[in-house]
Amino acid sequence: MKYLFLCIAFILLKGVLGQTIRLQGTVVMDSISENLGQFTIHSLPDSALIKGGYIEDANFSSTFKTRGIANFYIRIRMYEYRDTLINFTVNDTLVTLEPIVLDKNRNLEVVDIVYIKPEFVRTMDGIKINVEGTNLQTLNTLFDVLVASPKLTSPDNESIEIIGKGSPLIMVDRQAIISNDELKAIPANMVESIEIITNPSAKYKAQGRAGGVIEVYTKNFHLEGYSFTISSAGGINTQTKPTGNINLGINAKHGKLSLNGYLGFNYNKSNSFGNNSGYTTDNTNRTMQSGSTGEYWNSWQYYNVRSAYQITKKQKLTLGVRGHGSLNGSQSGGYKYYFKDSVKQTSEDWTDDSKYTWLNNSGFINYILETDTNRSALEINLNFTEKTSNSNVTSLSTYENIATGYNSDFRVKKISKDRPLVGELRVNYEHIFDTTGWKLNVGGTFSALYNGKRYDQFRDLTGDWMVDSPYTNSYNYREEIGALYAEASKNWDKVGVRAGVRGEYTVLNGYSQSLNKQFMDSSYLLPFPSASILLQPSEKVSMTFSYSTGIDRPQFSNYDPFVRIDDSLSISYGNPYLRPEYSQTIGFDMDLFNAYNFSVNYSYGKRPQSTLQFVDDSTYLVNSTPWNADNEQSINGSLSLPLQFKWLSGWNSCWVSYSKYTFTPNFGRDPFFNVTYGFYSYLTFHLPKNINLMNRMRLTKWGGATNRTNARFSWGLRLTKKMYDDKLQIYLDIDNIFPPKTNSYQFYGNFKYNSLGQTQFTAFKIGFFCKIGRLRQAVQIKESSPGESNRL
Repeated sequence: MKYLFLCIAFILLKGVLGQTIRLQGTVVMDSISENLGQFTIHSLPDSALIKGGYIEDANFSSTFKTRGIANFYIRIRMYEYRDTLINFTVNDTLVTLEPIVLDKNRNLEVVDIVYIKPEFVRTMDGIKINVEGTNLQTLNTLFDVLVASPKLTSPDNESIEIIGKGSPLIMVDRQAIISNDELKAIPANMVESIEIITNPSAKYKAQGRAGGVIEVYTKNFHLEGYSFTISSAGGINTQTKPTGNINLGINAKHGKLSLNGYLGFNYNKSNSFGNNSGYTTDNTNRTMQSGSTGEYWNSWQYYNVRSAYQITKKQKLTLGVRGHGSLNGSQSGGYKYYFKDSVKQTSEDWTDDSKYTWLNNSGFINYILETDTNRSALEINLNFTEKTSNSNVTSLSTYENIATGYNSDFRVKKISKDRPLVGELRVNYEHIFDTTGWKLNVGGTFSALYNGKRYDQFRDLTGDWMVDSPYTNSYNYREEIGALYAEASKNWDKVGVRAGVRGEYTVLNGYSQSLNKQFMDSSYLLPFPSASILLQPSEKVSMTFSYSTGIDRPQFSNYDPFVRIDDSLSISYGNPYLRPEYSQTIGFDMDLFNAYNFSVNYSYGKRPQSTLQFVDDSTYLVNSTPWNADNEQSINGSLSLPLQFKWLSGWNSCWVSYSKYTFTPNFGRDPFFNVTYGFYSYLTFHLPKNINLMNRMRLTKWGGATNRTNARFSWGLRLTKKMYDDKLQIYLDIDNIFPPKTNSYQFYGNFKYNSLGQTQFTAFKIGFFCKIGRLRQAVQIKESSPGESNRL
């Protein structure tokens, strides 16, 4: 009998625990928005979470198991409304709630606008820029977003630099880019966020790390649902040169599987004008004058397909492919005259017709395994990149030596082909000790770069293009880098420390088929220590002291020792004896209110790469080759002032840098000093009726080891109208309201010259951004992925 009662009790208990209840209700709001919200069901009296879900419509329903409990409450969270709690009791399998009237949260509405999705957020390692959901996503490319970000600048409208640090290591979804051209091929609305890391850890490769790290994360996979985006723009500048783009994107996630893809096409055309004048710094009393005009056009395409699968709660696999393609062309021409004692000695007229194509395909696979409940994790990442680049340049020039009466025609076609292949394996394990709070990062990487280079030169001597054998070359270049690193960190209440070391072993090998000989065979092992101390005397003030090291390896194109004939008066060649630059940086950062930042740092670089260039005394021929200078020292300071109000958001920043360059005797130059500065302002005014006005202003003075530029001012405006809960945005853009001109001074071994040029003109553009569908944040009580791994 006792066993019979136990069996009956067990069956009854099982029935109670397994009872399924349907809960339904209706929410009442001032206005129905697609941006609805979430609900969570909790048991009473312990408030344990029973289930969570989304409210897709004013009428909602959900099923859950009672687990033998009768009393519950539901918490409803809606955008721009106060959280609402409703108690209910389960008496039947269907529970219908009374209409739930939501109360508009006036204070929260302001907080939502100002703080929920700020464009710029200060972090302890640098600055995070949110792109998705902000005006930045309506810009054209990733390059435009980077230029519009604090602490970043583009001195030549081609490269990206962190102010005070130089060229950074740029990574897109953990893959280092090969060329800055990739930045102009990625549409802005594909980017989720960007992190500008001015104090990188030991897990980042040493190449470029001294200049900081920029991590770009494209749309992630933690959102449920689907989203389809389309954006397009077109315009023209005052030189009647057009520009246009169209980008398509899709994001989808259901359960454990995620998929997203992008496709984009861009085109633009521009003009350039320039004039140069120079003189020799020796006692030969020679001067030079030159001028040029040009027309440039380029088109580029981009595609990206990625997928992620959540194998288990602790395992995730991500893989994808992406590619960039570009087709560029230019037609330019000009003149160059040399004088001695104000008497013309030589005359050259030239024209160039250039075409350049490249295709960059890459793939990756990433595996993450959480090893314990403290979010310790093992991450394995494999990357592969294949790039193809071709250039075809036809140079025609007429040269006359007036003093001797010698005349010549220079008709040369130069065809260059590069085929770099890059593979990288990266393994990182992050362990968090639950008893002490220490965090340990250990791991290693191995990367290999192989490039097959071919350069063919042809001369037109008899009306046909004939191979110019002495200037035709092909070679193979291989670069292998193996690295191991370890880093420990810990945060206390007011103090945090981080210290690590990375060791890299590099092997370089170059073989010329034309010479049938090896022109490079070297290897070196270098350590790269780093450390930082964080002090937080209060919640509103933090200070960071840091020390880091890095390396800048020359590109393979700088090693090629073959002579290139650029025109009748210019030749250039590489230098297989170039050595990498080793740099050290100490820095201090102060943050106030987790927003305002003041930074100062000192950097010392040994053997920086510079340019060795001389004008021959008798022939006026200019010889140019890369060479290692002695050292470079710089002191840099910057101040960032973000603004976040209901009606205004954005940032202002200013910076100043003092640099000293010291050269080896073969440069024939004294130490060179440069003071550069800049002021940037990117502000968005939030006007009534969902209209935004973005005002961007930049004042910069730039320079380097061989040049100085005068201050340059640029100003642009963008007016954006947002409709349908920001799902549709239409904008009108005007750039370079006052077209900037570049006035620069170049300094070389035995001559100096001044250049005045213009490549940017006032441009008008109209465009739109449209988003269809909805991606939703999953209801989670505890984040289940380590660090930034969920972004992959």
